[in-house]
Amino acid sequence: MPSYALHRLRDLRLAGERQAERTLAEASAALRGATEEKQRLETEVEAARTAEAAARAAEPPAPTVGAAQVARRYWSRLEAERRARFDALELHGARVLEPAARAEAEARAAYQRARQRREVIEKAIARREAEGRLVRERRAEAAADDLAPRRRT
Repeated sequence: MPSYALHRLRDLRLAGERQAERTLAEASAALRGATEEKQRLETEVEAARTAEAAARAAEPPAPTVGAAQVARRYWSRLEAERRARFDALELHGARVLEPAARAEAEARAAYQRARQRREVIEKAIARREAEGRLVRERRAEAAADDLAPRRRT
């Protein structure tokens, strides 16, 4: 393969590596966003748990049946809110966070492969250039030997 073809191939591999790098950056940003959203949802779940526990702890025993029913409905609403927030957290993990983590891992692997492919071509170019230098040096030595005055022994 001529040297210019290797240089062209290196340029193509470099473009592929840059595209893989952009894809990795996008996937990493998506993963960061998903992680931040997970942390926000975890905070909401904890706040709902705290609110439920505080309401149960602060509520004195109901003096009448009607008051007890109102307290139970209130606790049920708080419990339903906590469950809804927890379900939202689990759903986010399954539908957003896990796919984002997989996409980021796949993008990282693709970037590694693209970089390795470029490095292979760069090594081939370096070998070709080293071989060319060696050939030129040998030719220069041969020419110098041919031009040098011959000694008679």
